[in-house]
Amino acid sequence: METASMSPLVAALYGHFQATLYLIQVALMLEWTIFTRLFAFLVVLTFSYIFYILITLRHGRHPLMIWEKLGKPVVKLFRPWTFAKLVGNSDPYARSIDMRVSTFSRGFCTAVMRDHHNTHNTQKGIHPTALATFAETVGGLALLSNLKKKDRAILISLKVEYKKKARGLLTASSDYTLPSDLEEGKHEISVEVVVKDRMLDTVAIAHLLWSVETKEN
Repeated sequence: METASMSPLVAALYGHFQATLYLIQVALMLEWTIFTRLFAFLVVLTFSYIFYILITLRHGRHPLMIWEKLGKPVVKLFRPWTFAKLVGNSDPYARSIDMRVSTFSRGFCTAVMRDHHNTHNTQKGIHPTALATFAETVGGLALLSNLKKKDRAILISLKVEYKKKARGLLTASSDYTLPSDLEEGKHEISVEVVVKDRMLDTVAIAHLLWSVETKEN
C-alpha cells in the first residue's frame, strides 16, 4: 500500500499497525527463544538426574526406595522406563520380557507386559515361561517392599495355573503385607500374583513360595 495516496491519519494508523505487528513478532521470537532454552535445560537436567539414579542405585536392594526416589517432578514421566532398567540390572533374566511397573507401594505392585514376537510360543500366544517371569517379578517386588534392609528373601517354589491363552497387553498385580507380629528368623511366605488381559479375563494365577529371613536392624 502506497503511503503517499493515504491521508495523514490513515498513514499514521497504518504505520502504527505495522510497528505493532513487528513488536509482536519480536516478542514471540524472544519468548520462543527463552522457552526453548528453558525446555532444553529441563531436558538436560532430567536426563542427568536419571543417569545419576541409574549409576548410584544400580545395586540398590530396596526397590520401593528406588521407586520413590524416581517420583520427583518431570523425572516421574520416565519412572516406569528407568525403574525397568534398574530391575533388569538386578535381575538380568527379567530383561527377557518388556515389563513396566505402573503402581508400587508397600505390599502392592501392579505392572504391565507388552506382547512381543520374541515371547511367543508355537501357538502364537505369550509363552508360559514369559508369564512365569512376569508373575515372579511382580510378586517379588510386592514382597521385597515389605522387607527391611538386612532381611533376605529367596524364591523356593513357583506354581502357575494357566487359565487362558495369553495375548496382547497383560496386567499383573500382587498384594501382600507381612504380619506385624512376625518374629526374627526364617519363614516361608506365600505370595499370589494374578495376571489378566485387556478384557480383564484372568490369564494365569501364580503362587510364589519364598524363604524369608528377617533380622533386627
